[in-house]
Amino acid sequence: MFTAYLILCPIIAVVLVGLNWLLATSNSYIEKDGPFECGFTSFQQSRSAFSVAFILVAILFLPFDLEISSILPFVISPYSNGLYGLVILVIFLILLIVAFVVEIQLKALQLNRTYTNDLPHTELYDININD
Repeated sequence: MFTAYLILCPIIAVVLVGLNWLLATSNSYIEKDGPFECGFTSFQQSRSAFSVAFILVAILFLPFDLEISSILPFVISPYSNGLYGLVILVIFLILLIVAFVVEIQLKALQLNRTYTNDLPHTELYDININD
């Protein structure tokens, strides 16, 4: 029965996508393809650039989140796991801590922003030093 679903589901998906592609009307124009901002024409680029640091934090968060969720079965049934399960959990936690220490040593979690001013400080406030 399961193999019937494995065969039938992709066939139905392909048929439905094909019917949509054949029967759908396409009337695209500039206003429809452009970004939507409350019905007004946008004055600037609507996509803002993300800092690479935020993407790195997200990439580093995912493995730790998955590893923490892997501990859940041991927490739910600690008595049935016995000593073997405890040893495996301790090894798993040691590896998790070592990976976290390596991330800290590589400074992968630091989000330092540097703000630079091209102007000297005296020109920012219109101060005359000679007077």
